[in-house]
Amino acid sequence: MSYLHAVLSGLWLMVNLRLKQNKLLVESILKQWPSELDGHLSYCVGLSGGIDSVVLLHLLSEARKSQQFKLSAIHVNHGISPHADEWTDFCSNLCQQWDIPLRISRLKVIKQAGVGLENSARKLRYVEYQQTNSPVMVLAHHQDDQIETVFSQLMRGSDIHNIAAMRDLSNRGNQFYWRPLLSYTKAQLIDYAMRHELSHIEDESNHDNSYLRNFLRNNIIPQLLTYDTNLPQKIAQSLASIQASVSLNDDVAEDDLAFAMNNQQIEVAKIINLSSLRQKSLLSYFIRQHNLPLPSSRQLKEFIRQAITAGQDRHPRLKLNDDYILIRKKDKIILASI
Repeated sequence: MSYLHAVLSGLWLMVNLRLKQNKLLVESILKQWPSELDGHLSYCVGLSGGIDSVVLLHLLSEARKSQQFKLSAIHVNHGISPHADEWTDFCSNLCQQWDIPLRISRLKVIKQAGVGLENSARKLRYVEYQQTNSPVMVLAHHQDDQIETVFSQLMRGSDIHNIAAMRDLSNRGNQFYWRPLLSYTKAQLIDYAMRHELSHIEDESNHDNSYLRNFLRNNIIPQLLTYDTNLPQKIAQSLASIQASVSLNDDVAEDDLAFAMNNQQIEVAKIINLSSLRQKSLLSYFIRQHNLPLPSSRQLKEFIRQAITAGQDRHPRLKLNDDYILIRKKDKIILASI
């Protein structure tokens, strides 16, 4: 065999391997397509320009060659980084190159008291997702993100719903949120991007360890992985159990709420005999059904105590955000605007 023939054969094998690996990952995405999304023909990707969302957009762009669906993207410019406009230009050029419609939203994120800048940006980003009117938003969260979320929520003392919040499929109002990359690691996405020579931007804030997620990602989790390389799989197993418990808890809360609800108001007399845990679960479920932020466990417990024991002339209230409160009026608990 000549030297040239050997080189060409090697290149041919590399190309075939790349095509095969690409096909396998695309097929994997197609196989795990949730049945709940059957009939939905329009999908919008949250595109930051980082490696995760670029890989996701590329995968879905490849998938639409065999699946009939409309693919679009939204890029949210938060205006926080001095490079924000460069990232917007990158996303615009990428979507033009791949023939994918792109919506660009420009925001001004203002830090609120008691709410971190990152969390404020996230909340505004989801508001923009709702504005797309796309029935399905596709997000690029992966396995590493899920692990970071578990640890960060534990460190914040969050309730079980926040710990189990990152699911492969969830919904807010009339919009689905699909995360098809949750079973893939960051390393796998990097490998995919390298094999397909995908360009992406790098957010300099990822190296700022003053953010809890970055501190966990850059310092704590790598140390834990040196102790146990199977940590991601074990956390995934624990998280699946937590999510199952959350689902069961929500089923009970839904039944309790249906029993206590009358004309969109909760009758106090119908929750008095419930255990304190079921009372808290019922009100938490009610609040989440309105896509409002949950108060702390202590605040919710105290509101329930006051709502049950207060006289008819008293009106205990619980502020949920700048727009809404829970308030007891007469013998009912209602959601009211401020």
